[in-house]
Formats: sequence, C-alpha cells, structure tokens
Amino acid sequence: MDWRRLIDLLKGHVVYLQTHNFPDPDALAAAFGMQVFLNANGITSTICYAGNVEKNSTKRMMEEFGIKAVNIDQLPHMAKEDYIVTIDAQKYNSNITDFVGREVACIDHHPTLTPCAYEYSDIRICGACCSIVASYFIDSDTTMDANTATALLYGLKMDTDSFNRGVTDFDISMFAYLHKIADNQKITTMYNNN
Repeated sequence: MDWRRLIDLLKGHVVYLQTHNFPDPDALAAAFGMQVFLNANGITSTICYAGNVEKNSTKRMMEEFGIKAVNIDQLPHMAKEDYIVTIDAQKYNSNITDFVGREVACIDHHPTLTPCAYEYSDIRICGACCSIVASYFIDSDTTMDANTATALLYGLKMDTDSFNRGVTDFDISMFAYLHKIADNQKITTMYNNN
C-alpha cells in the first residue's frame, strides 16, 4: 500500500489506533509503531482498546517500551467524526468493539471474514502485524529509533512464536531490518522471562 494515502487521509483529524479487545504484544507493538510513524509525519494519535490487557508479560512490555494504550472507558470524548485505524483487527470481527468514531483505515495480517469499505486498507497475510508496520518505515524512508524497532521485533517474535508459527518470507525480511536497529539483548531478556 502507498503510505502517502494513509497520511493524506488522516491529516487534520483526531486519530485513534484501535487494537482488538484484549491486545497482545503484536497488536500493541504494531499500534505503537504506527503511532511513531504517524507522529513522524505530523499526525498525533491515541492507542485504544476495549476489554483488558490480561497478561503480566504484556503489561511489562508496555512499561518497558513506554506504550500508552487507553481503555475506551477513559475516552468519553471520542466523537463520531473522529477517525479510527484498526490495528491487528478488522471491523465486524467478534474480537473488536464498535467504537463511536469512523473506522476509516485498517492495518491487519489476518484474513478478512466480513468485508468493510475502509477508505484505506492494508491487509496482508503474514506472521505479525508488526511486520506490516515496519514496512511503512522502510517504504517511506522514515528513520526508526531503537525503542520502536525493539517493540516491533518483540511483537513479531511473540506472534510467530519465535518464527515457528505462520511466518512468511516478508516477516523474515522485516526481522532482518528490525534486528539491525533493535536492542536485541532486551528482546532476549523479555522473551526468556515469558
């Protein structure tokens, strides 16, 4: 997909990055990576979800990388004209709550069960949503900091079970890119603590 179309769509709007209801490391890291990417292109966004962050390892990951994700209960001012980008989830799936705002875009790595007419969609079947988000930095030649690379690499490793589940050549190429930037010692420590 052309990252410029996403930027043009979101500019001038209140933007929310919505994960599935019980976000896992891939969903949170992908949303965080997209937040960093959008910010580099002049767009402020808020990561949000319904449900809970259930696992202690996921909560620890959020603390470690400085990921701020807000439960919908803490967003009473979301309005119907606000823009929502679903991350690691698609509208109409059972694992995502329909929020007040408009789902204008979707970035996901799962097959589509119920089609939705997004204004922008980037749905690629691969091992992790983090891989798709990493590609936005490459395609746009946007500099990625070590913290963002480490978060994305961690999400990629977790969702593919260390490249033992659903991994594609695309994931491997994104791993190679992220590995050069990331704090790999931090990933090893966090992964071993799971």
